[in-house]
Amino acid sequence: MNIAELLKTTTSWFRDRGLDSARLDAELLLAHVLQVERMVLYTSFDRPLAPDELDAYRALVKRRGRREPVAYILGEREFYGRPFAVDARVLIPRPDTEVLIDEVLKRLPAEAEGVVVDYGTGSGAIALTLAAERPGLKLLALDLSAEALEVARANAATLEVSDRVGFVRSDGLSRLPERFGGTLLALVANPPYIREDERAGLMADVRDHEPAMALFAPDDGLLHYRRIAEALPWLAPGGWVAVEVGHEQGEAVQAIFAQAGFTELSLREDLAGVPRVVLGRRPGGPPPA
Repeated sequence: MNIAELLKTTTSWFRDRGLDSARLDAELLLAHVLQVERMVLYTSFDRPLAPDELDAYRALVKRRGRREPVAYILGEREFYGRPFAVDARVLIPRPDTEVLIDEVLKRLPAEAEGVVVDYGTGSGAIALTLAAERPGLKLLALDLSAEALEVARANAATLEVSDRVGFVRSDGLSRLPERFGGTLLALVANPPYIREDERAGLMADVRDHEPAMALFAPDDGLLHYRRIAEALPWLAPGGWVAVEVGHEQGEAVQAIFAQAGFTELSLREDLAGVPRVVLGRRPGGPPPA
């Protein structure tokens, strides 16, 4: 069987199982097996597969047929132009979260120096991207999951930012070092925010494979925003909070932050036009730089 025939057959098999990105998934998995860029497949349609290549591909296709996310199968996901190792210990970084990065970078100029906290770091996508984009920043990455912190540490080493990122196992802000009180430039987060009653409606790829700890939150999905709102005293005057939110949570999160004393509250949309990021500022001075 050559590449063209295999892609056609696999795409059809994926579609029969309800996969929305059937063709793309088939191509990504085959490119991974052949260790080539995906576009190379289009110039090699007549190339036959060796038996060992076909066996390896079929094994990956079976995993995808069980709705295991492609990123976990490949062991990697690109975020903000950089590769991040991912597996079932961490949430898969989404393009939507890149909007949060954009908004934080607008508020922290290239010469910014100081500490930024990433609440619930997971793979480290947010913290490590900010470290890579702003050489003057030091990041403190918090997560309750020791397994997630292992993944984040490995990604920090790959991206060569380990010297400016600290990792702390912490339930929320409970182990945030006292010495940072009133000094943080920003606190950023993509916390768990899905309500438990939404579990059944999630795609099987997400519901059955990504870590529940990183997805679901009590209190109508707002628990972690209430905890994050308590971080206002940790921020320097003019410091920022920036969080990703669910598509119907923007107003509720802004209200929580307003009640805590944050000002200059705003809501930003992602590339699909969905309200995605809430920002707020600690009053009392110019934004730190």
